[in-house]
Amino acid sequence: MSDLSTYLTLENDTPYTLDLASKSIDHGHWTTDPPSTIDTLKASPFTLTDDSAAAAGSEGTVVYSITVSDTNEEGGDPVVATFTVRFCCSYSVDNNYCYFSTSNPKLFAIHFRVKIGEHGVWHDNYCPEGGHPVYAELFIRVLS
Repeated sequence: MSDLSTYLTLENDTPYTLDLASKSIDHGHWTTDPPSTIDTLKASPFTLTDDSAAAAGSEGTVVYSITVSDTNEEGGDPVVATFTVRFCCSYSVDNNYCYFSTSNPKLFAIHFRVKIGEHGVWHDNYCPEGGHPVYAELFIRVLS
């Protein structure tokens, strides 16, 4: 049987700690849980694996957040930015996907790359729709 796992690595290239806000599973189970925090300038892997009896693939969502203190001299509320990744290594033909977004594109730049299979070719900001397993690397950095 094919490996229908999604192997993700989230790289925090910011001076802030990423906090896990939520995680959900549509199909599969975590073999490596998303960490509760990702320290500044660190990368952390996590993996969602197909339930072998279900043959449905691995599909889920992970949301991280960063709280940025307001730099306004008059004070103000902190800014919270969220980073959402939705992903799937599908049992069905041509249904793989990876979506990565931020709630605050004025403060943070994001990008990702995906390859299919251990020896596949990396694709920037694109997920090939077919093949197994899915490997995704996600990057967050502060805009200057």
